[in-house]
Amino acid sequence: MSIKYEIQSIKNSQGTGKEQHFVRIFEEAPMSAQQLESHIQSSCSLTKGDVEATLSALRECMIHDLSHGHRFYIPSIGYFSLSVDLDLPEGKSADKVRADHISVRNIKFRPDASMLQEVKMNTRFERAKFSTKSKEHTEEMMLENIKAYLATNTCINRRAMEIHFGLRQNTALKWLKHFTEIGVLRKEGARNSPVYFMNK
Repeated sequence: MSIKYEIQSIKNSQGTGKEQHFVRIFEEAPMSAQQLESHIQSSCSLTKGDVEATLSALRECMIHDLSHGHRFYIPSIGYFSLSVDLDLPEGKSADKVRADHISVRNIKFRPDASMLQEVKMNTRFERAKFSTKSKEHTEEMMLENIKAYLATNTCINRRAMEIHFGLRQNTALKWLKHFTEIGVLRKEGARNSPVYFMNK
């Protein structure tokens, strides 16, 4: 099964005036614990109970080793290690750092070379026929769209903006906030599900 992707871009990347392109892939939901147990059981002699017990013991081993400063290696899979933060109060010198200024930020993973190579060999990509990127509109275009919508509907909300104008949630909210702030729209209703009317 091919992984769907789309190409997006960042305008004026790093203030250089150039447009930087990047790939966004659409990740599928991970297997549930039950699906993973069934999948492993079907490919070897372990039962679901065996798999569950093994995964639980593996988790305990990882917690023990990582919390004691060890890297944790799963053969043929890869290495896990800690990523930490330093929260040093402003003005305090580095030689005054105490243990309580350091905290765990995340767990890093570095795949085994053979595993990474196999994933690369088995991965296929396919350009998506849809996009998650909001359509670009000028203020004038968006205002005309909203007026046209409100000519046949009593009010408009964020969901309607997304569906009818091809916007992502954050973009729809930004436009609604903008037109409310400049007095074009009037916001009413519950805080978590407001509706907007055209100001007369």
